[in-house]
Amino acid sequence: MFDKLRRKLTLINVLVTALLLLVFVIGTFVIMQEQLFNQSQQLMQIVATDAGSGSVSDTREHNKHLTKYFYLKTDALGKITESSSDLPLVIDQLAPLVQEIFNRPNSKGEVDFHDETYTYLRVPLKQSPGFVISFVDLKQDREILGKLLISLTIGGLICLVLAYYASRFMADRAMAPIKKSWQRQQDFVADASHELRTPLTVVQVNLELVKGNPDETVASQSKWLDYSLIETERMSKLVGDLLFLARADSQQQTLEMKQFSLDTAMSGVIDSFRTLAETSGILLETSLDSDVTYWGDEFRIKQLLVILLDNALKYTPSGGKVTIGLQKIDSSAEITVSDNGEGIEAEHLSKIFERFYRVDKARSHQKEGTGLGLAIADWIIKSHRGQVEVSSSPGKGTSFVIRLPHQSR
Repeated sequence: MFDKLRRKLTLINVLVTALLLLVFVIGTFVIMQEQLFNQSQQLMQIVATDAGSGSVSDTREHNKHLTKYFYLKTDALGKITESSSDLPLVIDQLAPLVQEIFNRPNSKGEVDFHDETYTYLRVPLKQSPGFVISFVDLKQDREILGKLLISLTIGGLICLVLAYYASRFMADRAMAPIKKSWQRQQDFVADASHELRTPLTVVQVNLELVKGNPDETVASQSKWLDYSLIETERMSKLVGDLLFLARADSQQQTLEMKQFSLDTAMSGVIDSFRTLAETSGILLETSLDSDVTYWGDEFRIKQLLVILLDNALKYTPSGGKVTIGLQKIDSSAEITVSDNGEGIEAEHLSKIFERFYRVDKARSHQKEGTGLGLAIADWIIKSHRGQVEVSSSPGKGTSFVIRLPHQSR
């Protein structure tokens, strides 16, 4: 699929480049042809005028630039009376050429004579009856145009070859994020299916056990029903998190921005975790600056803190400590959540915000959670134009530092 798409992108780029080159070649050729024609016409006009007034006696001055250039003077009937010194043929052989020009209604044009093509200009003499006819051999102009066309064609083919390899390179560069997104989507679907399969299997098994004992009372079957309820709640939370991220990806997840007391909001979240911390034997320390106001989505900021505190408490053993801090620094608010728990190895730090990513999947499945918490936290931080830094050391703990810039309304 990706190879086909890459070939298609390359082909489109090459075709567009070929079309542009074709326009350039044709345009350059036409412009050059017009310029050469105009130069020949102007020069013929000058020489014909000068010859008619008798100020031109030799064409060698002009023949420095043109291979064959000459003029003829005739009487009113077309009989040659005078000519330039550089004639391609004798006078008698030029007489039929003059007669052909006299038989034409136009005073200028092109005429073929003795396997040569000339452009001519017929101008009446001012001092006596008759005409002066100036001729320019078009052979040199055509050679110039031929060489120009060959050069443009060769240059165009070289450009097409270069465009092909450049297009392949650019197509590969363009395909890289698409491949990455596709792979992430495939992994996401596989992980989501796996996460949903587990609670569904548990619910199915428990309900089959209940159904297999129809004579038992509800009270005696409460253990299996409780397991089913726990897994149903877990599955409901997973589906909710998946829906949240799907809306975030499609930019349908909006924020309700307002000004609120950040320290008060954080205190409320921390207080809700104190009982859990005490039950787990974990010390919960806080250091919050007072009167810190912030313009943002209060609900999402609280959700962010819930995710970070929940993770900290999960991976901090009994007797450990979790510290939450809030500081007002210049034009931003800095939130810190640190623990002295299990910690994370350095190679995993850059991936912990990926969906369903777990440092130790076997160990993580023993902890309640969907594996989407930090992905949601990352979206909340970025949607508030904030930044997060994570530092950790195995066996010593982990620290999250979030900087949220103050935003204008």
